[in-house]
Amino acid sequence: ETMAAMGGASKNSAASASAPDKGSFPLDHYHECKTAMERYLACMKKHNDAHALCRDETKAYLECRMNKGLMGKEDVGNFGLNAPIDFTASAKAEEDHVDHRGRKGEEGFVAGLGRIQGAKHREK
Repeated sequence: ETMAAMGGASKNSAASASAPDKGSFPLDHYHECKTAMERYLACMKKHNDAHALCRDETKAYLECRMNKGLMGKEDVGNFGLNAPIDFTASAKAEEDHVDHRGRKGEEGFVAGLGRIQGAKHREK
């Protein structure tokens, strides 16, 4: 009995494969884009997760995934990768994000309870 008859993949199943639905991001089981992914991750580490500084690596990784059928083909400009970067605004946003993380506990935030209940919880 063949694999196709048993409900498994047939030789022709790869020929009829199409890119996944938009919004899904299948795993790269065969590591076809591993090199591009590693370059992207190394760049992010080098720049303390400042993704704006890793645009070339991001483009290369997404293009690899598109070329290997791991995501639908799309202009990388649709991901905002061709837009100019306002580094001053990016630095300010990062600074605000870091400041906000430190204040949550001071403002009475308790994970799962929120701010209002969290403040009451601390008074007990």
